[in-house]
Amino acid sequence: MFKGKSYLGIVPARGGSKGLPGKNIKDLCGEPLIAWSINAGLGCEYIDELMVTTDSREIADVAERFGAKVPFLRPKELATDVSTSFSVIEHAVEFYKNELGKKFDYIVLLEPTSPLRDKRDVYNSIEQLSEHPKASAIVGICKTEGQNPAFLVKKKSDDFLVGYENEDMRVLRRQDIQDVFFLEGSIYICQTDVYLDKKTFYHGGTIGYEVPKWKSLEVDDEYDMVTAEAIMRHNGVKNIGMPK
Repeated sequence: MFKGKSYLGIVPARGGSKGLPGKNIKDLCGEPLIAWSINAGLGCEYIDELMVTTDSREIADVAERFGAKVPFLRPKELATDVSTSFSVIEHAVEFYKNELGKKFDYIVLLEPTSPLRDKRDVYNSIEQLSEHPKASAIVGICKTEGQNPAFLVKKKSDDFLVGYENEDMRVLRRQDIQDVFFLEGSIYICQTDVYLDKKTFYHGGTIGYEVPKWKSLEVDDEYDMVTAEAIMRHNGVKNIGMPK
């Protein structure tokens, strides 16, 4: 709880990963991938309860071993390639309300594919959101570098290039260009009622929590896994460690 508001941490992890089979429990620096997100959530004292929603008994066992709650196995119809994040989160929120009698003011979504996000990011994003009374949601963002629209071009039908924003393709100084950001996926927080109404974390009341480029990596394939491990080892990240 933080400033009188309650927080439910949700880590979604279905069993059927096409890009990298078994991804959510694949080893990363000595621990299952999902463990890094569980640890980030459990490490933040503002989160009242951290749960994993999964259709896999194997993933559920791993999640419980690392301290997460797994109050149900997700229905198969919510664990397909076309299942939406909203339907998965809505199901978890409704289960807590209807089956366990628990309601939370905020949802904190921690995707297991963002293992470089840590408890400090969870703390900081919750605090940042609380400092904006008109905001109801906060999401992770990262500043673009080479992909700023000012430096992008389009190819015309005759193969000649034209600037995406400035057709004359004049070169601009970087210091004269407005910063732009991409939605990087490491953290999503929203008032529960607002999320259930809007069905998205992105709306007029959303602000951004900026993360550095190295933290924005999302693990979708083997190359991403190798890259994440290299970054962790470079930064001296220690293993989470198994619970005693």
